[in-house]
Amino acid sequence: MKRNIFVSVVLVITIIVLSSLSVFAEEDKTITIWSMSRGADIDFNAEFLERYNQTNEDGVTLKVETYTDNFFQVVDIAAATGGPDIIDFPNTISVFTKYVGNGYYVPIDKYMSDEDKALWNDYAIEGVTAYNGEYYMYPIFATTGRLVYNQDIFDRVGITSPPTTLSEMVADARLITETLSGEGIFGFAGNFKSPTGALQRSMDFLIERSGGPAQGFDFKQGRYDFTKFYPEFVKAYREMFADGIMFPGCESLDIDPLRTQFAEGKIGMYISWAHAEPNVYSSQFKTDINWNGAPLPVVDGYEPATQTVTFRGSYLITKDAKYPDLAWKALNATFLSPEYIRAYQEAGYGSCLNQKVVEGVKTADMLVGRENFLIGPSDALWPATPMELNSQAVLVEGEDMYATIFSLILGDEDIDKALTNLTARYNNAYEKGIEQGVGKVVHMPDFDPANP
Repeated sequence: MKRNIFVSVVLVITIIVLSSLSVFAEEDKTITIWSMSRGADIDFNAEFLERYNQTNEDGVTLKVETYTDNFFQVVDIAAATGGPDIIDFPNTISVFTKYVGNGYYVPIDKYMSDEDKALWNDYAIEGVTAYNGEYYMYPIFATTGRLVYNQDIFDRVGITSPPTTLSEMVADARLITETLSGEGIFGFAGNFKSPTGALQRSMDFLIERSGGPAQGFDFKQGRYDFTKFYPEFVKAYREMFADGIMFPGCESLDIDPLRTQFAEGKIGMYISWAHAEPNVYSSQFKTDINWNGAPLPVVDGYEPATQTVTFRGSYLITKDAKYPDLAWKALNATFLSPEYIRAYQEAGYGSCLNQKVVEGVKTADMLVGRENFLIGPSDALWPATPMELNSQAVLVEGEDMYATIFSLILGDEDIDKALTNLTARYNNAYEKGIEQGVGKVVHMPDFDPANP
């Protein structure tokens, strides 16, 4: 009798212990993603999360925790003290290399199936999505610069199609201003309250599309060079400012006030992000004007090449993940799945860089007739510049390229002389970074901007 009681007690204790272990195991299989997603993204993602959590056979619960303005601060803290299983990374190349270089992320090569590799291996770019030859994340949704224009204004002044060269853009902007400035309508605008913000979304992409360097760095030469392409850009923008072609007050204009003026029909053209403007004018600044987007013009005398992209929605598995294999499996069933990517693009929330994944996808309603805002064949993933590989590798004395170029646009300093000096300052900083072991030599003699 006592023996039976003892056995029963042992059995009960065993059941309790096993149940406790089961509970802990279940808790251990909660996989957390940190993200900057907000608003519509959260609502859209909820369906995929719920379905996965209810149907996966691994006992995994996938959840997303959202951080907004303090995202990079919490990622910094996590890299030092411990963090989530996965980070939904809004790509900034220098930030990616910073954390990867510190061993905070897990390479994904060993988890990828043959089918995954067939779809995504072409996008393993050193310093961009890969590091030391290992692949870390897919560049899923991408954005780049586009010319945004008011078709109603074009029709009024007789412009039959968007400009394809820089000189045509200036001439069209001049025609709009000369014809309609009495009504408060001007040919061109830029959000120059932040010269960096304005020029990164316009000048950088326009010069790349013309076959020029990336942020001043010429991969074929393996050196910085602002003496070609940039003079023509500065002259064009200087002319628009000096002759009153630009929308008044552009020097202190931020992007949303610019969009407000455009939505009210006061601006003929400007350059901004491909992913942002369709959503902006469909919801935030609803407008009745007939607006559209076009590929960026090129510097006169050059053939169109490609322009690089900034990508969004890229997931990295951290070294803190308890089950990196299950984290990968969960991602592959949700946010990395072709089903999710296709649905997301069809809803108009993003445009996938990988055309194989979204071949045949229905165009989102807001983009019907505005397909130029989608990522296409002229958009590509370019290599990383020395400064992108390590922001501390090219510490330039004096003003940076964006402040220097904006000063040239507004001033009367000799353009060629100033850009020769800018070239020297950047190359001196680049060489010093290499000598100090902080930077790397980047030299690609066969680099082709038409096929990077």
